[in-house]
Amino acid sequence: MSAYLIPAIFLVLIVVAGYLFLSHSIEKRRIQRQRLITAMRARRNSFRDLATGFPAGFLSNDLVGLLYRALIECCEQLTQLEPNDHTHAEQLTLYTNLLSSLKENTQQARVRLDNPQQIKEAHGLLQELYKFVMQQSTLKQINQVQTDAYTDQINRMLLQMTVDGHVFNARQAQQVGKVKLAIHFYQLGRKALAAENASHTFDKQITQLDSVIAKLQEKLDEATNAKTAEPDEGQATTAKSSAADNKEWKQFDEENAKWKKKQIYD
Repeated sequence: MSAYLIPAIFLVLIVVAGYLFLSHSIEKRRIQRQRLITAMRARRNSFRDLATGFPAGFLSNDLVGLLYRALIECCEQLTQLEPNDHTHAEQLTLYTNLLSSLKENTQQARVRLDNPQQIKEAHGLLQELYKFVMQQSTLKQINQVQTDAYTDQINRMLLQMTVDGHVFNARQAQQVGKVKLAIHFYQLGRKALAAENASHTFDKQITQLDSVIAKLQEKLDEATNAKTAEPDEGQATTAKSSAADNKEWKQFDEENAKWKKKQIYD
């Protein structure tokens, strides 16, 4: 009987070890799957925020299309990972339709931001979009020509937002009569454009800023000259007043001397 007992024990141990190994493998795959689902959901939400976070018309159709394609890819993977969650299929249909309609729409004039809070939020979103483009390039999802085109658009928007922010601050300064401060902000905007104007793309904007700065400088000079002239006029008035006072005092002294002489004679 002992001859059968030892093999039976070994068999049981093998079965238990196999069961534990299989359970561990299943649990490991379950954890990996859950991590993948969590990562894909976060990725989808990030792309969704980028696609919807900007004001309508702010991004070019090319960049919006890039985000929609990324969203479609995420939704396809989530549909496979969670087939029972019908929201993934619904979102897949939604972004597929949005991408199709985007191709039919013509590019509108780019929306300019004039609110500091909007500019700050859009700046952060554009930086995230830039990172996404570089990731797509690293993964060979887009070629180098596309990468250069996308990054150039993003850099131009970042530059324009910087200039828009300076112009906003300049106009705020003008409204409260701080002309010198307004000139400073306009000059910052001009400097930012000039630094990226090797291809003369921003010549028109630079010329416009030069015109605004020149007018404000002329206004500032006039105010400074007027302020400088005021003390001179005051000094002249004071001199006239002093001369008149001296004349009166002289007349008083003469009359006083006559009175003293009269007192002596009396």
